[in-house]
Amino acid sequence: MAAGFAMPSVRQILVQNVIKALPVGLLVIGPKGDVMVASPSAGVLLGLSPDSLEGHGWRRLVRPEPANEQFNRNLAEAVESGRAFRHCLTDYLRPDGEPRRFSMTASCPEIGGKRVGVTLLIDDVTALYRSRERETAILREKNRLQYDMIESLNNLALSVAHQIRNPAAAIGGFALKLLREHKDRHLQTEYPDIIFQEARRLEELVGAVVRLASLPQPRLLAVNLSELAEEAAGRAEEAAVALHKRLECSRCLEEAEIVADRTLLAQALQEILLNAVEFSGHDTVRVTLSLTRREDGVVLRIVDDGPGVRRDLLPFVFDPFFTTKARGAGIGLTLARKAVLEHNGEIELRDAEGGGAMVVMRLFDTPEAGLCREAFYGPMGLDVRELKAKARELGLDVSGLTTIDAVRAVQQGEGFAPCFAWGVHDRCGQELCAFRRECVKTTRIGDSRSITYEGGE
Repeated sequence: MAAGFAMPSVRQILVQNVIKALPVGLLVIGPKGDVMVASPSAGVLLGLSPDSLEGHGWRRLVRPEPANEQFNRNLAEAVESGRAFRHCLTDYLRPDGEPRRFSMTASCPEIGGKRVGVTLLIDDVTALYRSRERETAILREKNRLQYDMIESLNNLALSVAHQIRNPAAAIGGFALKLLREHKDRHLQTEYPDIIFQEARRLEELVGAVVRLASLPQPRLLAVNLSELAEEAAGRAEEAAVALHKRLECSRCLEEAEIVADRTLLAQALQEILLNAVEFSGHDTVRVTLSLTRREDGVVLRIVDDGPGVRRDLLPFVFDPFFTTKARGAGIGLTLARKAVLEHNGEIELRDAEGGGAMVVMRLFDTPEAGLCREAFYGPMGLDVRELKAKARELGLDVSGLTTIDAVRAVQQGEGFAPCFAWGVHDRCGQELCAFRRECVKTTRIGDSRSITYEGGE
């Protein structure tokens, strides 16, 4: 053995073997800015030879192409400012012109308060990112197809209603004319009146179908719900007069603002209040309208003093054309439910404690398509501006996506498995997920033990 030649220790051999076998790129930059370690994988990913990096300054890693701007900035901030980061996605253009997508993680260890270097891990997530892009495109196409299908069904309903309305009007008109002629000739028969009444009922049903099919897509804006509730109650009181009744609506309304379609919500409230008036057996109908603000949205409660709803009928009260009245189309509560669901909300009807019926509407701070508002905090712990900015940072186009799908796209763009599904209980160890501060699944399920971000219950 030659004098002065030191055999590498077992530890050194193992460390070198680990560096060579690493599937991700490893760069260790010393306190003076020189590259101390460059793994073979780092050279392959960057399109550079590890030998051309080790022992040289870190600026050899900097490439002038505009596509590498974010990569260069992350590298400079880690080395010069000591900024640590994890799973930061960035584009990279290799010297051979091949575009790649990297996930970068930097740590900046210190000894005695003095930085001793930077460790940089580079993972190639190009294939994953392209897969996510395809999935996002599929989601966007799915949303478009669903919208087109709904529009087609609505157009079909409107077309059928139009085809029925004209004959129904003709039948009713001729029946009324026949009824008058019978009266003029003093002929006693109830058949023309029956035909006329049934034709009028058919026209009412057609009108209900038109109203339901013509309900527009929500146009979301900031809405003061307390003001809206006041206005809806006032209009319902006026409508009650036409039914020869008096509506006394007591209000208990907290100040609350939410992103919603003002017209649709007003219509939903009016339908519920008018339903209470119509079903009450009293000339004076007493209704209590309350609005409560919660962390994740608002709750509206409408309680009446009517007869309530039989338990066996509760599952059907929101079904189209379901009614226990001799007359009426049974479409009011269906319209209210559709308007609430258009806002990704919830509505239920149940018996009130002191008698009567209670309708509960829940509207959340993350309505579908809630990306329209520029400064809006939801239960995800992010506002919409932050969500949009994060999407832009990842190079994602979230226009046309629902809030849920937009969050999924951002999650997946960051390299996380998609976990964003309503009502799904699972264990989550994704500590760096942008939405971990308050998972929407946890909020909607209402059980904080269902989800954990530390990998355990």
